[in-house]
Amino acid sequence: EIVALLGRNGAGKSTLLKTIIGIAPPAQGSIRLGEETISGLTPDQVARRGVGYVPQGRGLFAGMTVAENLALGRLKRLTGAGRHWEEERVLEFFPRLKQRWRTNADNLSGGEQQMVAVARALSGDTRLLLLDEPFEGLSPAVTEELFEAFDRLRHEVSIMIVDHHLDLALALSDTTIALERGAVTWTGASRALREDLDLRRQVLWL
Repeated sequence: EIVALLGRNGAGKSTLLKTIIGIAPPAQGSIRLGEETISGLTPDQVARRGVGYVPQGRGLFAGMTVAENLALGRLKRLTGAGRHWEEERVLEFFPRLKQRWRTNADNLSGGEQQMVAVARALSGDTRLLLLDEPFEGLSPAVTEELFEAFDRLRHEVSIMIVDHHLDLALALSDTTIALERGAVTWTGASRALREDLDLRRQVLWL
């Protein structure tokens, strides 16, 4: 399943992702992954439990190759936490990276860098993938390529996406959670917001 977190700027969407991964502490309540409470864990501990995070801006190591960046993702593995993503399996979703395998990340296009960031997150035996603005600054062709990859990945892992491209996020997601000032104001099927513009304006103020 793919869940979209939507709302106006400053609604708390990116902060929620950072809270799940352990970068920001929750103001109240707890966060559960399966049967385990993960709130209070460090980002490294959360990652080892099968949560992959792709931050806005990608966060790659520019002086390292595609292969080396993915190897860093594999260091986060914890046996049994999530799906085991072998290198070949990851590259099935991003075949373009095969030709760029020994290329430094800073020599890649923006779209290729985004693919590396997602592939690195998957390499950590991920079962929940958090994506913060994955389509930001990308060409239409690369956006379509990534969209198709995420659409295939929905059958492999759970995905939570934040993106200001409203039509893309609604087309890709199964469920939408609307946020305003850090609070959930609406939860429902993304299809309802795709098909009913009045409901979309009411829920998202957009």
